[in-house]
Amino acid sequence: MKAAAEGIGCGLRFPRPSPKEGTGVDKVVLSLGMGVDSVGVLTRFLLEPETRDFKLDDLIVMTAMTGDEFTETAEHMEQFILPLMRKFSVRYVQLSRGGPLASSRYAVLDDSRQPKRMHMVGPWRLRDEQLGNGTVPQFAHGKRICSVKSKADPLEWWKEDHLAGLTYQHILGFSAEEGHRILKDSTYTSASRHARFPLAEWGWTRADTLGYLHEVFGTTWPRSCCVYCPFAASDAEHLADRWRREPKGAVLALLMERRAMALNPRATLFSRTSAVQFAIDHRLYRVLALAEEALRRETWALYDVRRIYHAAVDKKTGRRIPTKKGTAWRSVKTLSEGSRQQMIAELHRRARAHGTEAQADDFAIMRAQLCTPDPERFPTTERFLSVGPAGVHDKERRSFHSLWTRLADQTSLFMA
Repeated sequence: MKAAAEGIGCGLRFPRPSPKEGTGVDKVVLSLGMGVDSVGVLTRFLLEPETRDFKLDDLIVMTAMTGDEFTETAEHMEQFILPLMRKFSVRYVQLSRGGPLASSRYAVLDDSRQPKRMHMVGPWRLRDEQLGNGTVPQFAHGKRICSVKSKADPLEWWKEDHLAGLTYQHILGFSAEEGHRILKDSTYTSASRHARFPLAEWGWTRADTLGYLHEVFGTTWPRSCCVYCPFAASDAEHLADRWRREPKGAVLALLMERRAMALNPRATLFSRTSAVQFAIDHRLYRVLALAEEALRRETWALYDVRRIYHAAVDKKTGRRIPTKKGTAWRSVKTLSEGSRQQMIAELHRRARAHGTEAQADDFAIMRAQLCTPDPERFPTTERFLSVGPAGVHDKERRSFHSLWTRLADQTSLFMA
């Protein structure tokens, strides 16, 4: 470790702001995502006290764990940041979600002014939801729904329990390029919460913060994200290098995608390509071999998958648009479990009973289409049987069956 070991924060090329007056709040909460931006803010606050307007006794640093970060994130935190927090006796609260339901709330993994190690895994991991539902993290319209559930919710619940009746300054690591995120977050300001964005105040871009951390610690700080993050492919070479260094994480990503695509052929991990194609394109042959070996050890299942595609709703009138697809409801039921060969044989038998044939798609996923949706008339239905790794929970909405039956009857009358 370089400067941090000696508490040195001077001699760097970055200008220092003038000293500030007090915050006028009871506490200061810094959301530490373990990535470049938030780590840069915390590091500068600790090494350059004139950049902050509060006492360290009032500071609470908080991290909510997804349970599936790359191991180098924990390694960097333990080598560089935890020693700094111990040196300055900074309170560090490490949390995770307590379970899939909101009633499970959060679990405190560690709460200390002398944190000795990173607690990266709690009683619930984000993978538990993805694998159990047979999905990949959602990236529609750039929304990070997974981050809300695994990070934002437990942090908010902890603050509700421990900061009730107090005012606090909420420090977030949004860089100078992220004006849209700052504007959006500003709408959440309340009488008790006062947001602050130090990087934007300093005019620091992501490149500036990376440079600062490199000068302080002598290392390139890694991006904080899950091993199966759908946004990570935006820097393809960087992700490929990380998957080479941590093949177990890459295998998890490929298995998660395989399970999801058995239930939805469009459920690739990345928006523009699949995880398996990404691995092929970047010659990650060891990852592919390990993934195939893991699939051979899996218990397999035959799934009955049904979907109801609703008609879209006109936002102005509230009326349905029968020619435009809206939301989809999904029903999943496990019909049987066994080896892959057994489930494929069972698929062929059931397909023939329905008067159709099972086929393999481009990803070698076996599927038998029993009901094809009408792309021009909504609502419409879809049903297929498919073979995939076991473990997806049976699930459907309470009103799914009655609506499915009604739509099936209407289709019969229409076809007649």
